[in-house]
Amino acid sequence: MRYRRVMSSPTRRVFLAAVLLLLAPVGAHAAPALRFGIQTPNQNAGWDEIRDVWREAEALGFDSAWVFDHFVPIFGDEDDPCFEGWTLLAALAAETKRMRIGVLVTGNTYRHPAVLAKMATTVDHVSGGRLLLGIGAGWFEREHEAYGIHFGTPRERAQRLEEALQVITKLWSEDHPSLRGKFYSLDRAPYAPPNVQKPRPPIIIGGQGKKWIVPLVARYGDGWNAVTGVGVDGIRERREIIAAECRRIGRTDCPTYVSVLLPLVAITKVPLAGPAVRLGARAVVRKEVAREILADSPSAIRDRIRTYADAGANEIILSLRAPFDVDLLRRFAAEVMPAFRGAAPPAS
Repeated sequence: MRYRRVMSSPTRRVFLAAVLLLLAPVGAHAAPALRFGIQTPNQNAGWDEIRDVWREAEALGFDSAWVFDHFVPIFGDEDDPCFEGWTLLAALAAETKRMRIGVLVTGNTYRHPAVLAKMATTVDHVSGGRLLLGIGAGWFEREHEAYGIHFGTPRERAQRLEEALQVITKLWSEDHPSLRGKFYSLDRAPYAPPNVQKPRPPIIIGGQGKKWIVPLVARYGDGWNAVTGVGVDGIRERREIIAAECRRIGRTDCPTYVSVLLPLVAITKVPLAGPAVRLGARAVVRKEVAREILADSPSAIRDRIRTYADAGANEIILSLRAPFDVDLLRRFAAEVMPAFRGAAPPAS
């Protein structure tokens, strides 16, 4: 089942207009040229610390805030503390008022999609209609092994994700839907209450796989999250894949929302600080990830962000690490963000 079978063409056109509004900050008259968000990994941070940095980000004018979906730390010692993402998100939804919120991204392998749909609807209500459903195929094999969760091949995980998206969109758009799939099923499933957002929360699909994952954005998504390491050339290439798949399936309201996750480490005018940090980071992360670390002067960071905007990104999400540096976040909001608030929107 492809996206075009879920909604008629007139409904899709109306929904696209709604999505563009939903991805903008609540209460804004027009979407900014470039949006900014934060991601606070759930590891090595207490509840109070995460809540406080979200409140600060909202006060500073950030447009979105995200947690991640892991049960053990994805860097550092696996025995360090790590909160579960969706229950944490529900609590944070009640502590914020304006920002769009979500999990970047939900690992599809961890939950039955019908359960995830109900969880998402619940958070949509708690947040007053601010939820963005970020979802991906799942990638952290060690986590699956630790908890006895089936991992499977990349192809299988992609197939599971596509079928999960069918389940979620059916529950969010059809009356008592049924489905008999390879991995999941529904049997005249009741679903109430409906989402606050109409016709449903936007779906942001995360991942970089050009053959199996990225085309799903055209079939089921309202936007794509480019994981750290894709790079500007990779963004351009995958945007064309999304556009080509939209043409193939006849989807006229092709998604143009692209968010990019970038680690923010420092804002400094020390010469060559950024290159030194990125070089040193190669000892602990892949070079593709290390090269995207922001640890430069305000002007250099602005220049780097412009390259992502020129490639088609319209939201930059800053990946933070505990202990969260609130002063660094304030500097970014004061010295980087204003340069992008009044510029022309990036080309589709």
